[in-house]
Amino acid sequence: MAHVGDCMSIKSQKGFSLIEIALGLLILSFVLAGFNGVFELVFDTDHKMEEQQNMERIDDSIQTYLSVNAYLPCPDTDGDGVENRTVTSGISVCDDREGTLPFNDLGVPEKDAWGNPYYYRVHQRAESSTYVNDICEPASVLGKSGTRTKANLWLCPATNIYYCSASITAGSDCNVSLGICSEPCTNTTDPRPLLNSTKPPFFHLATPPYGGVTGSYNLTVSDEDGNQMGEGVVAVVVSWGANGNKVNRSSCSGGTADELENCDDDRNFVDTQTGKDRDFLTWVTVNQAKVAIIGTGEFR
Repeated sequence: MAHVGDCMSIKSQKGFSLIEIALGLLILSFVLAGFNGVFELVFDTDHKMEEQQNMERIDDSIQTYLSVNAYLPCPDTDGDGVENRTVTSGISVCDDREGTLPFNDLGVPEKDAWGNPYYYRVHQRAESSTYVNDICEPASVLGKSGTRTKANLWLCPATNIYYCSASITAGSDCNVSLGICSEPCTNTTDPRPLLNSTKPPFFHLATPPYGGVTGSYNLTVSDEDGNQMGEGVVAVVVSWGANGNKVNRSSCSGGTADELENCDDDRNFVDTQTGKDRDFLTWVTVNQAKVAIIGTGEFR
């Protein structure tokens, strides 16, 4: 025979109702979602910090490469981490103006913080034997070997200053064309070192940009407000950021307007500093290349 106390004990041992279980699971899902958001934020921030460091390392490596070799490498077009060139008319030219970063040549990581290869774009005239070794072409920063050219290089005898201009002709007065000289300019001398004249550097202090002479077909890098970041850009390295594996390079789709500008194969790039999936860029100007090798004694 059951006692009254036993019945009360049985009644007090009831379980959770379905409503209570559902409510508990709902609360737990909110908690987990909050944790996931925190983890995602930490993960994203960590990768962005890593990529900032990667870009600084790439920039340092490019400057060192310039100091040692006196030229910039061409893009890697076959994925082996080494630049790809072909000798055309006796001059070494880039196989393509775009490709991946030649990471083995530069001694840098092959891929960015999200595991995607770096995009590398250089001056389009580095593909041409007519321009890549010409002192008046910004693309000459990528000149590696072959015959030097100086079609539009002129010397003012009165000041011993060199100028690059397509508007001057032999025997003409520079003062008439540019207002820079009181005597006829000459095109007979080359300021680049005579020793090893078939080797770099093929650019010089007289290579544009300087003053109002900017050179032709340079790359451009602008900030998010459209302000130009550097003049005479000859090479750009791009990480496509957190959504790099989703940006369709063949159709240039899957990103923001700024990201699409960076993948549309033209000469214009945007250095973004905001946005969840923003790109990361570093670039090289002609003047940076000049600074990199001034201390080597290659210029005179």
